[in-house]
Amino acid sequence: MGFFGSTFVVNFVLLAIPIGVTLGVLFGVDASRAANGQSPIYSPVASSGGGTGTGDGGGLSGNKLTTKTYCQTSYGITPQTKGQEYTLNPNQWGWDASDGGGLCMNVTTYDNSTYPTKTTAPAWSITWEYPQGPESQPVHAFSNIKVDGGVFPAAVKSLAHIELDFHWTYGVGNDSATTTDESTLTTDTLNANVAVDMFLDSDKESSTNSSAAAYEVMVWFADFGAAAQPIGLSSGAVTTETINGTTFSLYYGTNSLKQNVLTWLASTTTDTFYGDLLPLFTKLFSLGDNTKYPTSSDYLGYFAFGSEAYYSDGFVTFSVPHLSINVTTS
Repeated sequence: MGFFGSTFVVNFVLLAIPIGVTLGVLFGVDASRAANGQSPIYSPVASSGGGTGTGDGGGLSGNKLTTKTYCQTSYGITPQTKGQEYTLNPNQWGWDASDGGGLCMNVTTYDNSTYPTKTTAPAWSITWEYPQGPESQPVHAFSNIKVDGGVFPAAVKSLAHIELDFHWTYGVGNDSATTTDESTLTTDTLNANVAVDMFLDSDKESSTNSSAAAYEVMVWFADFGAAAQPIGLSSGAVTTETINGTTFSLYYGTNSLKQNVLTWLASTTTDTFYGDLLPLFTKLFSLGDNTKYPTSSDYLGYFAFGSEAYYSDGFVTFSVPHLSINVTTS
């Protein structure tokens, strides 16, 4: 369920930088520089266009769109906005340039900082290719968009709604796909997921730290390839919950940091979704084991949406032309 309309979609397609044309060269140059002890040449590349907006009276008429590309390992990108603040990050946290491969992130923004709704996020995409990593550390990156602007940390018991509205695609090649064709992704040996990542803790400050928080709660809307498995999958599902027709199964386990990892996995690939995620929290509270599951007295300190990139034999592009995250408190 999206609100951008056909005008925005057309403009986004026209403005998206075909970064795959030069990605192979860029990755190769940077791998060579890294091997010789030199710093990478990563730098943002900007492209502007004359998008006309939606004409909905929200200040979008004549609002020019700008796309910038970021290939850094990690880079906080916080576009100016008159609504909900978001920070984007290529976040190649598990990658060494000397291993080969790499990732670039495109971020498309409105120049007057006004979006179709107060909670609409900038459109963004990533194009990447990585070799297969070791079983002990299979993830190369979690490129994501994070809710900022003072929304979190928030006491879970104060949350009234966590409304998520998105449309995304995954496709083979350098350009954003119009639809997600799972058969071609399988041929390209894509191993990745699409997920919301959240962290909680009884301590307000610790809940904002992805390494220190006691609980990691994930909601997987898609998983591609055998390597992309939620922690605890082999132990079987703990319970299920259905939101707006999408059924999620819960898996539990612990990671190398000894955090409790709780993963809600959608029963089918879900590239379009509109719903309130709060029932997934209340279901956890009902399970009654405080050593494994968070409680309503804990704090939610981190909320991000993105894709964990494991590996792929060729370039793939994850594109998010529409995303809105609306968190309200009672």
